Amino acid sequence: MPYHPRMRIDTVNAEQLGDLRSALHELYRLCFADPPWNESRTRLDNFANILTKHLAQPDLSASVAWDGRALHGVAYGWPMPPELPEDAFHMMVTQAVPAERLVAPALTVTELMVHPASRGQGLGRRLLDHYVGQHEAWLVTHPAAPACSLYDSMGWTRSDEFRNPYGDRRVVYLRAGQEQPPADTQ
Repeated sequence: MPYHPRMRIDTVNAEQLGDLRSALHELYRLCFADPPWNESRTRLDNFANILTKHLAQPDLSASVAWDGRALHGVAYGWPMPPELPEDAFHMMVTQAVPAERLVAPALTVTELMVHPASRGQGLGRRLLDHYVGQHEAWLVTHPAAPACSLYDSMGWTRSDEFRNPYGDRRVVYLRAGQEQPPADTQ
């Protein structure tokens, strides 16, 4: 599934993203079964449950890349609340990043997935730019993930390593919000 010239990136809401559940689950398997992720079959199968929880998040939105036939990639997440949720995941993230960097007005990039056949063509960059826009944002990834070179090249700041609730190595990438140019007043 190489990059297609008619591919477009659209913004979708939670309901529309839910309509892509099967394609998202397949894309998740393709993205996270191999190194450095090496997710077990159980964890890969559990993405359906994780996606259901994600879709229930207030104000979830996504940027999806598709060519009218197939899903090539997706970036999705939601605006963070003013207070950090008190759960194991967020408490672990604060081992690497101060909590004030993770809350509103920041967006969380919960998933960025690009079909393996569509990688290396700038699609991940386009999806991130489309989803994040000018906002402050953050994401968590494996420190050896191929996408780390993308985040580094885009100027995202990498944290120290920490362990997620499963004991896996992770890092946080942070992106400062971009200043909007002043509106032309003439």
